Amino acid sequence: MGSGRGEVWSLNMKSAVPLALLTAALLSACGGSGGGKAPSPAPAPSPTSSVPTPTPTPTPTPVPDTPPGQSPIPEPAPNIGSATVMFVTSVPGTGFMHQLNTFANHGTSIADVVGGGDLYLRYSDGVLRNLTQEAGWGVASGGIQGGAKAIAVRQPTVHWSGTKAIFSMLVGGPTKQYEVVSRTWQMYEVSNLGRGQTAVITKVPNQPAYNNTSPIYGSDDQIIFTSDAPLYGMTHTYPQLDEYENVATNTGIWKLNTNTAALTMIQHAPSGVFDLYLDSYGRVLFTKWDHLKRDQQADIDRYGGGSYKPYDIADESPAAAKVVSPKFDGNGKPIADATGLLYDVFPEARHAQDPTRDPNEQLHDFNQFMMWQVNEDGSEEETMNHVGRQEFGGAYLEGIFKDDANLSYLMSKFSANAAMRDTVTADSGFFQLREDARRPGTYYGTYAKEFGRQASGRIIEFSMKPGVNPETVVMKDYTNATLDNDPEGKNPKTASMTGHYRNPLILANGAMLASHTSEYRLNAETSTDPLKLAPRYVFRLRSMVKNPGGSDYIAGDPLTGGIVKDIRFWTDDATPHRYNGLLNETDVVEVVARARPPKVGMQTEAIEKQVLTEEGVDEAALRAWLTKNNLALVVSRNVTQRDRADIAQPYNLRVAAAGGVVSTPTAGKVYDVLHMQFFQGDLTRGYSTNPGRRVYAKPIHNAPMQPNLMAQNLPNPGGPPGSVKIANDGSMAAFVPAGRALSWQMTSPSGKPVVRERIWASFAPGEIRTCSSCHGINSKTLNDLGNPINKPQALRDLMTHWKKQP
Repeated sequence: MGSGRGEVWSLNMKSAVPLALLTAALLSACGGSGGGKAPSPAPAPSPTSSVPTPTPTPTPTPVPDTPPGQSPIPEPAPNIGSATVMFVTSVPGTGFMHQLNTFANHGTSIADVVGGGDLYLRYSDGVLRNLTQEAGWGVASGGIQGGAKAIAVRQPTVHWSGTKAIFSMLVGGPTKQYEVVSRTWQMYEVSNLGRGQTAVITKVPNQPAYNNTSPIYGSDDQIIFTSDAPLYGMTHTYPQLDEYENVATNTGIWKLNTNTAALTMIQHAPSGVFDLYLDSYGRVLFTKWDHLKRDQQADIDRYGGGSYKPYDIADESPAAAKVVSPKFDGNGKPIADATGLLYDVFPEARHAQDPTRDPNEQLHDFNQFMMWQVNEDGSEEETMNHVGRQEFGGAYLEGIFKDDANLSYLMSKFSANAAMRDTVTADSGFFQLREDARRPGTYYGTYAKEFGRQASGRIIEFSMKPGVNPETVVMKDYTNATLDNDPEGKNPKTASMTGHYRNPLILANGAMLASHTSEYRLNAETSTDPLKLAPRYVFRLRSMVKNPGGSDYIAGDPLTGGIVKDIRFWTDDATPHRYNGLLNETDVVEVVARARPPKVGMQTEAIEKQVLTEEGVDEAALRAWLTKNNLALVVSRNVTQRDRADIAQPYNLRVAAAGGVVSTPTAGKVYDVLHMQFFQGDLTRGYSTNPGRRVYAKPIHNAPMQPNLMAQNLPNPGGPPGSVKIANDGSMAAFVPAGRALSWQMTSPSGKPVVRERIWASFAPGEIRTCSSCHGINSKTLNDLGNPINKPQALRDLMTHWKKQP
């Protein structure tokens, strides 16, 4: 399925240029977000029981010499009009889970996060307030960054009133050699932002005792944030491991009702989501790391001499045992390797030696950071406006079946964004989206490569309000497109290599700010002294100005005179380590009142609403039943219709039943389809080298949160596990687990995959989600038709079955 703009089945993700024959693929993803309620774990103990005693704001202390690889501290910044901004400082570093990295950026170890950062306010005349230090937090320059006052700070969001802000703070640090401190990123609010006031910082009550980052205010003041809290409260699966590096990741998007203390997971992500932002239309925008592929680490162990030692667990229950499976099923088909580890069943193989590989299929690997959206109630998750790789670039996908000349890697000829799209690579994505308050629907963000750049790179701009067809959208480079062309520094630096940028922000007065490092190469540690830090990247907040030598924008004057700190911290070494120099200045937000956006919730489309009425189904009663059973209802009208931009997977399709609908836009091979098979991301894959669990795709099945799922759906004898039958009109309807990542594929009558989804999506309890076709349509189908408007027969059949249930 695939849902396009407003429809349900597409999180389309269409692809970029063949920059590297990375058989990574994206199809459509059905947008629809899940959000099962999870029990709230006990809050982490606060380092202090009350607000610390305020202390005067210190003046930054200059260091006697310039740290290696850094420029001298510049003069104080110019006036930026009437704007007041808030930002954070952090200790520059190169840790794998550093707070500025693209993924797994919620690290808490001393190798990833060194205390010493603060939350700052800058008034329009350049006066700085260190808000955290005013409120009694932080360790002074020169002190050991350990104990109950040591902090790191990140990602503030200003309240609609402009009078307070929420942010994440990490408290604590080792006070001696070998000490290991347990600490988590927790959410705090700061108030008293006016001149002459003293900042007050309070910990948000009732938040989960896990790493809670990227907090934002919902339209109703509920707090929306990312967290590594376990799915469905299953603490024995903690931490969730991503699908690429087997690294601990956040589990998705959560919501905390500050009045009732209710905690709800509104989106589940197998490999993490980042950079939340609520736009003026009520859309929660975010970057999701899409990595739906077979287990890379298992393949490395099997075929590359790896030592991850993966294993399977029978199910997600706390007492479930490890499972050693037989090598073959009853029909002689290989299902597990020599160690008893199951082969993946979805999607297609990623390694040539996989014995379950279909030799007629291309290998599949996948890695992409794309912009997504979801409603505040967890419904209608999809890529932003159903944009994908065909419009904005990214993953590269070969025509999946080798014997079908109709299938191709070629990119869409219908996108207006081809020039920019073809500069976007498969190992990259879009981060830190922010809307231009003067021009609603216009967004700025950062295009960054995955590794070595701390989510920095080019600043991009595009306009895409709800309802805009992504085929018509043109993304613009605000900075020079070639600034990252020599990351290894093999050649002399060119004039276009103006450094790396992140956190772009358009102020209410139209000025743009961004965090900038002049370094054009990859970040790296440059110190030859193992006890001293001197990373290449140090980000400074600067105004963006027109390049006098070109059409792009470059970093102008800094906003501060440079915030310098002498940082000392303990590790396992006998002497404290040290960083003495400029701190990063990132995560800038404007302190200004803003209109609350509308609160958008789940809706049923008109055609499906009419079918429910004709079948005598009370929609409210159906939603209540879905919510009670932690289910969503997903519907397609005609899955044989496919978006005209996607020619990597089959589109000559025929429902294999008497009178079944046929769609054959071109001559050539025609594929019979009869079943839609759904998969859920079960946390049943573990590794001897890492605590936690990775998702393993299994056909949907009965589980503690959905104990009667298989009986609740229509029986599909002869279909593959977890499938429903495609009706003669091409329609499909199914009850699916809510609050958990799902994917799906269309299969032949024998269960052979024909068209696969390429990404995970989740649905909200009670959601009734429609995707009119398979790979939702942005403009036209491959046979030049619009969205199907038939009343789906499959929905009628399912409702007849539902009304007979107790």
